[in-house]
Amino acid sequence: MLKRLLSKHRTSSPAVRHICHFEGVIDHLYLDTRGNPTIGVGFHVTCQDAFTRLSLRDKRTNKPASRTQKQQEYNTLKRLPAGKTARWYAQHCTLHLPHSESMRLLEQQIAAFEHELARLISPKNGYIRAYQQLPDSVQLALLDLAYNLGTPNLSSRWPKLLAALKREDWRQAADECARKHVSKARNQATRQLFIQAASSDNLIARLFRRLWSKLCRS
Repeated sequence: MLKRLLSKHRTSSPAVRHICHFEGVIDHLYLDTRGNPTIGVGFHVTCQDAFTRLSLRDKRTNKPASRTQKQQEYNTLKRLPAGKTARWYAQHCTLHLPHSESMRLLEQQIAAFEHELARLISPKNGYIRAYQQLPDSVQLALLDLAYNLGTPNLSSRWPKLLAALKREDWRQAADECARKHVSKARNQATRQLFIQAASSDNLIARLFRRLWSKLCRS
């Protein structure tokens, strides 16, 4: 089902496919394992007002939901127990988020995370290359980490991973990217993205980039 929906979406970039595969696309509000109201592609809804701003529709009529309907839905879900499967919460929901809207919001979030990563991964912060100049697989791995952890968390609580990134030691980065609260498959996929970059890189290229970086800073 998810593959069919993504195939119809006009952009369906590698980043969109990757994030959707591991986050899932849930069209109704639910509580994640930590009790956070969530919808779409893992979008945390921080407050009732944020939920009322979403372009939700009535499941029965497919008409745009009113502000009152949205407020009632949010309050109903907040009172439910956390830790259930996303599907379990569907029985308590009368509103849904259209797939096209989920994809639009996802693309906005990806763009925002890429902007934050570009500010973090920069020669002025001690990295050899800017984020946009890194191998595509490394960019995707970092995007997955930022989307899941949040950029502030990634930039402050993962010193060994960041040290490996600054050296462009992709194999070491692969060893330092495992998260405790995600699936084994997702951790393995992120690791493999770094390994992919390591396999296509070579020592001479790395030495040249380090030399060029030192010359640019001198």
